[in-house]
Amino acid sequence: MSKLEMTIPRLRSDTAWDGVLIFIVVFFGFLAILNLVNHVAIIPSAIWLIFVTVTIWNGCREVGGLRRYLVDRCSVFAGRRFVLYPSGQTDSRRIRFGFEMFGCRVFQRDVQIERIESVEWTPGQATSMAGHDMNDWQVVLWFDHCNPVKSKRDHMLRKPDQDLLIVGPSRRKEDTSSLGFEFVAFLRKSGARLKQGANDNVFVREVSEDNKRAEL
Repeated sequence: MSKLEMTIPRLRSDTAWDGVLIFIVVFFGFLAILNLVNHVAIIPSAIWLIFVTVTIWNGCREVGGLRRYLVDRCSVFAGRRFVLYPSGQTDSRRIRFGFEMFGCRVFQRDVQIERIESVEWTPGQATSMAGHDMNDWQVVLWFDHCNPVKSKRDHMLRKPDQDLLIVGPSRRKEDTSSLGFEFVAFLRKSGARLKQGANDNVFVREVSEDNKRAEL
């Protein structure tokens, strides 16, 4: 199969907001270090640095290391985001998520086709808290992480055996639905066997007859 590629949309407002947050963290972190060196405002400076350190530590642990964490932070300033199905794959077929920056391509996540469990688009936390549609719909890709330890640890979650990836920004339902259908079409062309679920905004993995017999 030849290479397939799909552009993932982004919102300038999200980029600006993320950039402001990164600037605030770096700026006040630099001030905190200067304060400690000059023995000024030691307690609040130390508290800020501890907070930032713990946040980065937890972020690294969540995504699997410092390199991936830094790559994710750099993606805020990316020129274009995309998902790619490379050509010439034989074993362990996969899709790759990444972004372009300064003429280079940087890959963030790889997901094996056979591990894709479902694609769905639903409103976010703002809608849940407000009690009405806040135009914060998102496309979510669920895939098997194949980690029994993590499944046991996250047994109270909705899908303890899967990880998730948010595809694209939070937008109106109509815009998110268009992205969702486009993404499902891309996955199907890449070899994912997905069928429509209970709702028109849910697509789930189609289980083969051999797997059905194995489960029985």
